[in-house]
Amino acid sequence: MFNGYEIWKSDSQQCTSYRIGTLGGAMCGRCMKTCPWNLEGLFAEAPFRWAASNVPLAAPLLARLDDALGNGSSRDAKKWWWDIELQGDGSYRPTVHPVNRRALQTGLDLKFEDQTLAVYPAPLAPHPWPYPFPMDREEGIKAYENMVSAEEYKRRIAAGDMSVVHRYTSDTASPVMRLNLSKVEAMTGDVTKYEFATEGGLPLPEWSAGAHLDILVSPEFLRQYSMSGDPADRSKFQIGVLREGEGRGGSALMHRIFTEGRKVFVSYPINHFELDESASKTFLMGGGIGITPMIAFAHRLHALGRDFALHYSCSSRATAGYLDDLAKMPWAGRVHYHFSDEGSRADLDEALKGYTSGQHIYTCGPERYMDGVIDAATRQGFPDEARHLEHFSAPKQPEYENHAFTLKLKDGRALHVPADKSATDVLAENGIHVDVKCSDGICGVCKCGLISGEVEHRDFVLSAKQRESEIILCQSRAAEAGGTLKIAL
Repeated sequence: MFNGYEIWKSDSQQCTSYRIGTLGGAMCGRCMKTCPWNLEGLFAEAPFRWAASNVPLAAPLLARLDDALGNGSSRDAKKWWWDIELQGDGSYRPTVHPVNRRALQTGLDLKFEDQTLAVYPAPLAPHPWPYPFPMDREEGIKAYENMVSAEEYKRRIAAGDMSVVHRYTSDTASPVMRLNLSKVEAMTGDVTKYEFATEGGLPLPEWSAGAHLDILVSPEFLRQYSMSGDPADRSKFQIGVLREGEGRGGSALMHRIFTEGRKVFVSYPINHFELDESASKTFLMGGGIGITPMIAFAHRLHALGRDFALHYSCSSRATAGYLDDLAKMPWAGRVHYHFSDEGSRADLDEALKGYTSGQHIYTCGPERYMDGVIDAATRQGFPDEARHLEHFSAPKQPEYENHAFTLKLKDGRALHVPADKSATDVLAENGIHVDVKCSDGICGVCKCGLISGEVEHRDFVLSAKQRESEIILCQSRAAEAGGTLKIAL
């Protein structure tokens, strides 16, 4: 790479890759030449790529020769990444659907500003952690345009100016830990318990009931799972995972490849579903795999000597995970089981009747189940601030109409948020870092203090009381077109 830059360009149908050579020449790789399915071309064409990289003036001629030979065209025996798709079993195989494929187009006058551009100048490159990292396309283009020539680069180095040499540094700690997958236990045909521990058996970071982990299943699958263990036990992290046949593939892949002994990248515990430990009594309502955070809550409440009841609802015993674990808990007598196929489906109004001040309710599970729990809690008198829920995925949103509005910051800056962008988009464009994960309004990572302004709240995290002073920036907007929201940033 030249001056620490490597550039890829694509117009979505004809992929062209460029690498800035050590002497300033540009060489088109046509992607297929360095594709893992095209090793024969990789070796056969090596002399020509060497010549283009080391004799810059020869690069244009060699590129035209490459075009004349038809290199880079589609090959039916070789499948591009967009010609394969994720199957139900978590594997990738050639798609059975039609694909948009066409031969090499030598007449295209490709310009980076007209295409999808992925440019990774060394100072902007992602941190060396296997964790999603936002890239700023416009900053990449600016960096590309500001690159010095090979001659200028060599002149500065010779003069002792090392400012053009990038040395990677990081002022933040890694957001992930590499842990051992110490235990894998299939609790049902589709529900598996996973436990993670440090390699040397050292204590894991502290965590609190209601926390979840980001699990890097594979580069394309970062998934969040509630922690189901005992917060007092720092020897392991524990989660329960339901294999979802109709899901996006993450859970299916995890069930297929997560075997004991595997090294896994796991985030530090994150908690947006915190337990009110001062409650006079706590009702824990878990539906299906939503039992996981309820187990952690029960451990903590038992340790505190607090009054609580745990209600576990599932379609059948055969599909319910953690049954053996729950039977052995020191608080097993507080667990109430509800199985639809046994006729013991929960009467939610009966379970929650007799509300008294200071009681709280927590629920997690399928959206329909949680709606039923919250509706029953409301009927029984639980106030908004005493009702807590955690979503696995974003429920269907109403048909909102986006309109432009203004974000006012504490330093006086006013940022225009157009109708086609979110508040987090505009903040990032203006160099203001806001952590964003789900972008659906369900994880709460981008929560921010609200100083003034009328908000159209579109999240699934904040209570009515919290919405008076907080906002979820990835989804919520000003309530009126042209409105102004002053936030605590």
